[in-house]
Amino acid sequence: MPDDKSPTTHATRAHQDEKKFSPLAGCWIFIIAGVIIAGMIGYTTWTYFKVKDTISGFTEESPKPIELVDTTGKKAARTALTEKLAGFRRQIEAGHKDQIALNADELNLAIATFDILKPHRNNLFITAVTDTGIKATISFPVKSRLGSDTRRYLNATITIEPELVEGAPFPRITKVTPDKGSAIPDEFRKFISESLLQPMHEDKELTPIFNSLSAVELKDNTLILRTDPAHSPASAPPKDTQPLLNRFMKGFSIIAVIFLSIVTAIIILSRRKAKLS
Repeated sequence: MPDDKSPTTHATRAHQDEKKFSPLAGCWIFIIAGVIIAGMIGYTTWTYFKVKDTISGFTEESPKPIELVDTTGKKAARTALTEKLAGFRRQIEAGHKDQIALNADELNLAIATFDILKPHRNNLFITAVTDTGIKATISFPVKSRLGSDTRRYLNATITIEPELVEGAPFPRITKVTPDKGSAIPDEFRKFISESLLQPMHEDKELTPIFNSLSAVELKDNTLILRTDPAHSPASAPPKDTQPLLNRFMKGFSIIAVIFLSIVTAIIILSRRKAKLS
């Protein structure tokens, strides 16, 4: 049996210690982690400036004046509009087939009158209702960059083609012409479409009415809403796109998950290797 103090035994232990505590084996985890962290920081920085530059390309620092209907002296018109909408609601609740037609003046008066549409005051004005689309001017507030409450404004003219999604009206924006810059990305156009009627869809009293519509149509310079108890709403089309900000944040999350997965795998393999040695 060899002596513990023999040169052979000392050489064997030194070799094992060197193998077990190799500086390279101990540092490669931190090297890879550092590279991944640097990549995440680089991606975050690129995302920040990409979003900021994209938004700055079609927005302005200040909102443009948007006309708001003066309701002074229009008590009769406001009462008539309220009764018109209330009558349509009663027909829906009674399960009767009915329709309602609203022109541009009535739509603008509704924005100026009803609290549920208050978010659109000074932001949206209907200029015309035609058979091919609803024309409007907007001054839509947009966050200037990620993680900031600073606002910029999309001052533009838009064309809306209303459609039904699961029985509820959806204002699909087909064209946006910014006052500044070039055409906006599709992601932002779709985001604005989803935002226009969001207050109404969140209202508990109006939601049942919105979900009871059977058709929406543009005809004779009016927006026509129809209800038919026998109508079965079609399923909503699948969403294949997301707002631009969400896409960037999703990419960042994916990188973070990959980073954690790699670090976890490295730690597990390192512990197994240590046990085997």
